[in-house]
Formats: sequence, C-alpha cells, structure tokens
Amino acid sequence: MSWLCAVLLICVPFKPEMDYTNNEEFIEDITACTLHLNSMEEDHNRIPVNLVIAQAIHESEWGHSRFATIGNNLLGIRTFDSADDQMKPLNIPNASWGLRIFETKCESISYYIDLLNNNHHYRDFREERLTQYISDIVDLESLARTLAIYAEDVYYTQKITKTLKQLEAYDRD
Repeated sequence: MSWLCAVLLICVPFKPEMDYTNNEEFIEDITACTLHLNSMEEDHNRIPVNLVIAQAIHESEWGHSRFATIGNNLLGIRTFDSADDQMKPLNIPNASWGLRIFETKCESISYYIDLLNNNHHYRDFREERLTQYISDIVDLESLARTLAIYAEDVYYTQKITKTLKQLEAYDRD
C-alpha cells in the first residue's frame, strides 16, 4: 500500500530538538519528527503527516502556546494522573487534569501517535485508517472526523478540517 509509505521517500533530516522560528520551520520540524516516528511503525499504523501538523497547529498555536514552549506539548495532551509532570491551565489552576509535560516536542508527537494507535477512544480512527489503507486511498478529512473525542470543542473536527485544507493549499504553493 502506497498511501503512507510514499511519505517516507521524502528526504527530511531528523533532529529530535525543534528550534523553529516561523511557521514554515514549524511545519518542517513536525514533518521530520513524524516521518522519523512513522518509520518505526508498521505501514498500517502510520499517522498522516498533515493530520499531525494540523492538530499541532491548532493545539499549540503554531508551537507558541505556553504548553508548547514550556511543556513541549504540541498536541494538547492531557493527563489525569497526578504523578505525571503536568501544567495546569492558568484559568483553571485547580483542575483535576493538566497538560502533560514532555522532554522534547518530538516526544509529544510520539505520545500522540501511541495514543491514536492504542487508546480505546480512537478505535473509529484506527478503523477508518485501516479501511483507507486497504483501499489505497487517503482521506484526511474522514480521518479528522473520527477525532471529535480528542477535544471538548464541539467544532474541533471542523477546525482541523479547515486547517487541513489550508495546509493542502500551502503544499500547492
């Protein structure tokens, strides 16, 4: 199946530390990390790069949110385990959850990939991805629609879809 395998033919240098200073470098760093991590996954378990980028853009404000800059959390990954290193939202300091702190930004992408591949909440995502893999098609919008559970925002999947379309236009430029 060529749909996700093809992305590995792109030569992108991998460095675990991300030091982007603009949106283009942010996309390059996310791409390099995701391709590296996907290379360690079986073909049918790979996460489309543009889906990772779209969610990272949305969740981290292009890598400039407090959670991204201080906690290396590009994907808004929460934890409810008080033993995990975490940051509380400034407007909810006593929340029963926090955003997980990672050693590197690439580690947050690794955690996200593992979450989508293994957590019971993302079974629909995995089923849709497998259907696409078997059919040798890629429909990022269909994959995005399976991620409503990822955020509390009822418009989350529409926002991710809009970002995917903007990335598609960016890729054509």
